[in-house]
Amino acid sequence: MNNLKKYEMIIYCLIYPILTMLFFMIWIHQSTLPGGDIGMTPFLVGIVLLIVFGIEITLVLILRKRINSLLNKLTCLFVAFLIYELTMWSLGGFGEFVLLESFKKPFAENIEGAFSFSSIFSLLIILGLILIIERLNKKTLHNTV
Repeated sequence: MNNLKKYEMIIYCLIYPILTMLFFMIWIHQSTLPGGDIGMTPFLVGIVLLIVFGIEITLVLILRKRINSLLNKLTCLFVAFLIYELTMWSLGGFGEFVLLESFKKPFAENIEGAFSFSSIFSLLIILGLILIIERLNKKTLHNTV
């Protein structure tokens, strides 16, 4: 169990892009937009997720010994979301933040909303996993004492 705890944030870094792409592809499948409007967006999301993964895994590997408390893990999730949004903002030509643009259209026709909310849903699932694992670790710690 201690070995898993050592690599816990690395596992979350691997899960994050997979879940984000999965949720984005589910949105594309449910979208009412024509194929020309959403044709290249999966590639854009893939590129953004590769950039975010590279930055995030580097930071986690550098700071892995400091990321041991629940607060530090939650901070990592927040930083991952900020990196994702800043990357989308920079690739979008430094206009508005994607999250702020996501409230301007109905959800089924909103590519910006799909970008942001797929990331938010992924991070919420990872947050749930972190909380479950923290609770299990506390139970096993109490049982061994």
